[in-house]
Parts: sequence; C-alpha cells; structure tokens
Amino acid sequence: MPDELISRDEVLGGLPAGRASALLFLIESRTAHMVARTRALPGPGVTDELARERDLAFLEAFTLGREPPLRPRIQDLERHAPTWALFVPADPRVRAAVGHLLGRKYRFTHEAAPGIRAALGLDETATQQAYHRLYRQPLSAIFVPRVTWVDRLRWVSSSVAGSVESLPPFWLALVLTITLSLSQTFLALPIAVADVGPLPAIALVILLGAINILTIVCMAEALARNGAFRYGGAFIGRVASDFLGSAGSGFLTLATSVRIFLTLLATYIGLAATLASLTRVPAQVWAAALFVLGLCVLARKSVSFSLSLMVVLAAINVSLLIVLALLALTQLTTPNLLYINLPVLEPERFDLSRLHQVFGVILMAYIGSSYVAQCAKVVLPRDPGGRSLIWGSVTGTAAIACLFCVWTLAVNGAVRPQLLRGLRGTVVPALAAEVGPSAHVVGSILVMLLLGLAWIRQSNLLFALVRERLPLQSRPIVMLPRARGRLVFQSRADMGRQLRLALTYLGLTGGRARFRVEAQSDGITQSVEMVIAGRWDAGEHIDRLPDLRRRGFLLTLDVLEAAPESTRLRVTSSLIPTYEGEWDTTGLRIVDLLVLPDSTRQLVTWMMRRGDVSVAEVAAETHLDADAARALLETLVDEGFAEKAAAAGAARYRALLARKRGRELPLGIWRALGEKAERGGARHDSRPIGVRPAARRVVELLNDRRRFALAVSPEAMIFLLAEWLFSVGAESFTGVTAVAGVIGNSLVAGLFPVLLLVSSRRKGDVVPDAAFGFLGRPAVATGLYVFFLANLLVHGLVIWQRPLERVTALAVGALVVGATTAMVHRGALTERMVIEIREDLRAGEAALFAVTVAGRPVSAHVTLKYPEGEQHRESASGEVAAFTSLRSVTFRLPPTRAAELKVWVHRVTPDGSSVGLPAALEVQDGRNPRRFDLISSRGQVLLPVSGDTCWCRIIPGGNA
Repeated sequence: MPDELISRDEVLGGLPAGRASALLFLIESRTAHMVARTRALPGPGVTDELARERDLAFLEAFTLGREPPLRPRIQDLERHAPTWALFVPADPRVRAAVGHLLGRKYRFTHEAAPGIRAALGLDETATQQAYHRLYRQPLSAIFVPRVTWVDRLRWVSSSVAGSVESLPPFWLALVLTITLSLSQTFLALPIAVADVGPLPAIALVILLGAINILTIVCMAEALARNGAFRYGGAFIGRVASDFLGSAGSGFLTLATSVRIFLTLLATYIGLAATLASLTRVPAQVWAAALFVLGLCVLARKSVSFSLSLMVVLAAINVSLLIVLALLALTQLTTPNLLYINLPVLEPERFDLSRLHQVFGVILMAYIGSSYVAQCAKVVLPRDPGGRSLIWGSVTGTAAIACLFCVWTLAVNGAVRPQLLRGLRGTVVPALAAEVGPSAHVVGSILVMLLLGLAWIRQSNLLFALVRERLPLQSRPIVMLPRARGRLVFQSRADMGRQLRLALTYLGLTGGRARFRVEAQSDGITQSVEMVIAGRWDAGEHIDRLPDLRRRGFLLTLDVLEAAPESTRLRVTSSLIPTYEGEWDTTGLRIVDLLVLPDSTRQLVTWMMRRGDVSVAEVAAETHLDADAARALLETLVDEGFAEKAAAAGAARYRALLARKRGRELPLGIWRALGEKAERGGARHDSRPIGVRPAARRVVELLNDRRRFALAVSPEAMIFLLAEWLFSVGAESFTGVTAVAGVIGNSLVAGLFPVLLLVSSRRKGDVVPDAAFGFLGRPAVATGLYVFFLANLLVHGLVIWQRPLERVTALAVGALVVGATTAMVHRGALTERMVIEIREDLRAGEAALFAVTVAGRPVSAHVTLKYPEGEQHRESASGEVAAFTSLRSVTFRLPPTRAAELKVWVHRVTPDGSSVGLPAALEVQDGRNPRRFDLISSRGQVLLPVSGDTCWCRIIPGGNA
C-alpha cells in the first residue's frame, strides 16, 4: 500500500497545497486568538462578556473560512510556536509544505525564527530532503538574508515581550505591578501637598502606602483562592459575583465606573492645559480635539497594548521621572525642604478644605489594587499557589511608594509652595520655572506620555465598561460539529442564580437537524431534544422548559446547512454565546488526518481512494483478522473518520470527508439574505422568553451604531464637563484627581479588596501557598473597612465645604453601608464547602481531588471506584490514578457549618486553561437525595446544604 501522504504529483495538482494551507490557516487562527488575548488593554475589566464576544468573532471567522479579526505577524507565530507545534504532524513532507507557504507569505531570516524552525522541523534532514523533492530547491530558499528596519523593530519588540513573559513569576508580578501602577498622580502630588510641606507629605505617603499594601494583599489572596481565576478563564466581575453575589458585582461596577469617569476628566484637563501651554491654541480646542481623536480610536476598535509596549512605556516614564527628580534636586533649598504647615500647628491659618487634595491625591496614587487582577491573569497560571503574585505585588507597590517619596522630596524641596498653590494644570510649569528649560522639555514629554497613556486606557475602559452592560442582539454564523462541540448561552447573575443554555448538534433525523438543549437554572438541569427545520424560536417551545418562563431573553436559531457531521447556524440572541469544544471538527479534518498514526492514516487514505470497502477487504489490506478489522473500522466511525455505507448484505464503510469550503459570501450578505428571506416569506416573530417584551424591543433597537453611541456617551459627558470647567475657569487637574481618590479609590482599592478577602476565606475554592493570616482577623479587617468608610464620612462632614461635595460623599458612604448589608444578607459571609476533581494535562501534573471548607482543607472519606475494584482514602486531597478508568468518586464529609456546596469537575489543558468535564452528581445531606447533570454548567454546580453529614457521589461522564 502506498504510504505517501503528499506526493510530488499531488503538490503539482494542488491537493497537498490545500492541505498545507488548511494547516497554516489553523495555525494562524489559533495564534491570532492567543495574540488577541495577550494584547487586551490592561485595565480593571469587570466582566468577560467582551472577551466572549471577541472569541465568538474568531470562531465565526474560522467557520466562514475568513481571515481572523486580528491578522498575526510572523513575530507572533514565532513567539507562540510551542503552542501551535501541537498541530504539526511528524510527516516531513507536510512540514516542508507548510514551511514553503510561510516563506511565500512572510519575510523572516533563518536566525530570527528558531521557534518556527523547531516546530516545523526545518533543521531536520528529512524535512529538508522532502522540501527539495517537492519544490526542486533547497529549504533555505524560504528565508531572506535581511529584513526592513520596520521588521527589525517588530522582532525587537517581540524579543522584549518574550523576555518579560519568561521572567520568574515573582519578577513578572513585580514588573507588571510597577508597569500598571504608574499613574498621572505623579503630576498632581507636589501641588496637592504644597500646603503641608514635603516631609509631612512623605510620612503620609508611607502611611497610606502601608495601608494600600495590605489591601493589595487582600485582593491578591482573594484572586488566588478563586479557582476560575487561577486557571485564567475569569474576570474580576465573576470573582466578585462568586464570592460577594450580585450585590458585590454591582458595587464593583459602580465604583469602577465612578473612578474611571473622574480619572478621565482629570486627564482631559491635564492634557488640554499642557498642550495649551505649549501652543497658542486654547485648552477648549485641545479638549475637543482629544474627544474627536478618542471617537476615531474607539470606532476603529484598535486600542490594544502588547505587554512589551506597556513595559517599555513604563520604563520610559520612570526614567523621565528620575531625570526630573535629579534636575529638581540640583535646586533643593532648606526652607522649601523643611516647610511644614499642619492644621494642628496653626489651625487659624490653615484652610481645612485643602486637606481633601492631600488625602485624595495620595489615595489615588496607589491604584495597584485595581490592577492586581490583570497581573494575576498572567502570574497565577505559572504559580498557582499565589506566593509570587502576593509578594511581587507587595514589592512592586513598595517600589512605587519609594518613587513617590523621592519625587515629592525633590519637587517640593526645589519649588516654593507659593508657586505650587492654585496650579490648575500639572506641576511641570512650576518645576520648569525653578529648574529651567530642560525641565520644561523633559516634563512636557512626561506629561504627553503619562497622561496620554492614561487617557487612552481610561477612554477604552469606560467605553468597554458601558458597552458590556448594554443589551446585545448577537447574530453570528457558526459551525457546530456533531456531538464534539456546543454553544453555551449564559445570563448575568451570580453563580448560584445563573441561567445557562447549552446547544449540542446530534446529527440528522429524517433529513432534518436534531439538537439537544440543556437548561440549567438554580442548580436544576433540564434537557430536551428537538428536530429543527429552518427556524427554531425558543419562545415557541417554552412549554418544554417551564422553569425558563420567568427568564427574559431572546434566542432564535436558523439552520442554514445541515449534514450528518456538522451544521451551520445563524444564532440570534440577546445573550453572547460561547463555543465549547474543538474548532473545525466537521467530518475528516485535515489536521486530524495529518496527526493520525501512520498505519491508521494509511488505511484512511486507502479508503479515500477505494470508496466503499468491506470488512474482508480491510482485513486483507491491513493483514488483520476479521474481528480486529471490524473493531478498527468501528473505532474510525466513533471518531468521525468513517461511516457505514448504506448497502444490502454485509456492512460496508467509507472514509468520511469534510466538505471543501468554497468561496464564502461576506457575513453582511449572509445576514442580508437571511433578513430578506424572512421578509419575503411567512413572518416569524422571534419572541423573548419570559414576560419582558419591552426588554426585547430595547435589544432590537440596539444595533452596532446605537450601541457605540451609547457606549461613548459617558465620554461625551466628560468632554462637555471639561469644556464647561475651562469656560468658567474652574478646571483643576489636582482637584479632580483628589475627588477620584477620595470617592473612587476608597471604594475600588480600599473597601472592595477587604470585603473580597473576608468572603474568599469562607468560600474559596483552593488554598493559596501564601497568606497573611492576621488580615482575616475581625479587628484588622474591620479596621481597614472603617478607615476607608471614615475617609468618606469625614470628607462629607468636615473637610468638604460645598453642599454638592458633602452630599456626594455622604451618599456614597450610605451606599457602601447599604451594599455591605445586602451582601451579608445574601450570603457573602456564608461558609462554603468545595469539592474539586481536576484532570491535569500539563507536563508533570496528575489528576487530583481536593476538599475545602471555609477556605481550609478538610479531611473526608473518599472512595474511588474502578472496574477492577475500589480504593479508600481519608484525606483532604490526593492523586486520582488512572483517571480515564474512574467509574465514580464518593465523598463522605463530616458535619460542618457550611451552608453551600460547590462541586467542580474539570480538566486543565496543556496551556493552563480550565474546561468543564461532563459528570453526574448525587448529593445526600439530610434532605431528599438530589441528582444534577454537570454537562451544561462547565462541570460545576453550587447548591445549598444543611451542614449535616454530607454524602456526595460524582460519576465522570454521567454514566452510573
């Protein structure tokens, strides 16, 4: 039997080129997806809805055979080569063909691509010989001798990013903390503390810095205790919802929005005032120009920063700060350095209202707590124990505090307080007046970089925060493989009250597409199967899922194509669907064929040439007996590589080929055709499930343009407010920054981390390797909470004098108390029992089970059932041997105070992500026995328990 997968004749005929193109398309799509995730703008993103929308865009492009939304560069392929190398087969001819396509599409030198060369085996003799046989030239022809300076710059940037990402976890956390914590507060701090003097200011910077370090530890530990965040799939909003409930998630969203709003207003004022001082153009004109530029950037959806760019910009900003500090130190004077003006010394001469700038700006200086989540998404997958995250964040924050001290000492020691009082812009003009033109040049560059970066980040964050809260009618076109992938629709709610719908394609029945719809709500799973011809409206089938009647959402499916192994759907939904499963699993995938074992691949390619074959013919070809040949064919059928042919008499089999993708119409045409067909035929009204027709109308009205207009409306309000402040002469960069610190940062970086830590120590999924035990003590946690709450109340009652400011501070304080009460009332402090079963596919890892109660490991009697017998353990955690053979796991837990039980059965993929595993769950805790299906809930469920002795049985795969 010929064993050549790709022959020279096939190359000349185009077939191998198509196979190599399919493999390259997969490599580029997966690389682009990973690049999109790593290039996401670092910021306090609250929910993962935009991330799911982004992932869906990649899936849709993959389904339609189009270029991915983000086209990867050769530098991206090189950086992510170890990941996509898993798709590359061992056959040297396939590797040679892919290398040939890379050489035609990209320009790169031999020395610049060691990862690509290793992944494709381009340095191996077999691949080089195969390339020469196929293309009649040496493989070195795919490389170029040199590249342009632009490409060289991209290679340098990629090298920097690779160097940063390869740092040990502690140093990575340290670098990211410093990078993300640099803020425009440096430009306002000397102005804010001018009235009290540099030495008292430094003391306050150290004191508030120490308090902020504690809140950063609170946030880092809480994130390390959350399993979903540990494996990189969650956002901070999901953590807040899991630990603090919907009230906590809403509290975080509101607090983050307020802080971003005020911070963005300050950047508008600071940038416009600085540009006006450098030119003769009024600040109002510059503010308008910034607003228009911001709209253009947001409309292009092109705002993203790679890790390397963020680190480089941070290094430049720190260097500029140090240069300015050194210049200022040359003008240091003793009177300025020793100037002290405190209300306790001369209360009659001190303006108490100016204290709000002192406390507010220093509080705003420490924004690290808001960015711990972004740091954790990078660090925790590499050090799941959390030790590196905690200590790296602490060290980075301490370094920022030292930089603030040096900056305050230098600038306030050089510049007279009289020059700093009343400055409406940044500190640069006053510093330049004392130091000279050099400070003006360096300071102007610093302002443009520091404020410009802050303006871009905050604009994009505010836009994303509003956009992810707007109702969305999604209409993607996706390909669902039979039984190997599914669409999951999820509502906004905390984990215990969340609605999830899972849609799985089951194949054809009578020529029509058959689906399984699984609905999970309040821990109860319902499943129905239905045959769909044309359109399916969830509102018309509500009687089959009665528990969903009270839920309000829109879901319609249009079956565009249906084949035995896959179906193409247009999904219309007010919820963002998430695809769970393998991409492009339709029939015989080219990548599956390429990576098959040689003997199996040879059999499949032989079947492709022969057509229908019998068991006897396969037995003769493979030299197996009839039973072994039949078993091999049945295995190919189960794996989707073959199917039984309709024939009388003995069974016959044929290789199952995926349809070749033709030239696809653009998505807009698909949608236009679909809409035209709907209007031309009988009218189908997509009705929302539940009793909220008004909500459906809102969803239908919010097309992309209207959503964009609503999402940018807060920035428009900021622009108009900045214009008004400039027109009345009331603009103050320092004043607005202080208000943001008092109100926004007290909530986001002060109160929220404390609440999150207290709850996580009662509900945590895992136990971190490092923790500051004293932070969980009632006196310490209450003290931190009271400190930040008192900061709001004191400003409202004493420091702030204007009625609007006082009312705002007191209203926020009342909101904090009310939100905290609601969280506690809804179970934020309720203890939780967590049972985790984890199949870990990472190198050197093994399958494990773990039991925690109230954030601490608790020993349980564990019975592992296998086909050959049972194993008994008495432990809080342990290894699960032969996980694929495991029939069931039974946990007998002692009585506890836990009122909730969370069961989590999942697999950790080689890249560190978590994927839920199908399983059945049986629970007995003194109530009636309960049974749950974990298939539609990403392998996890949260349910109430009585606290008595609990018996829990988990059946992987759902088979009893």
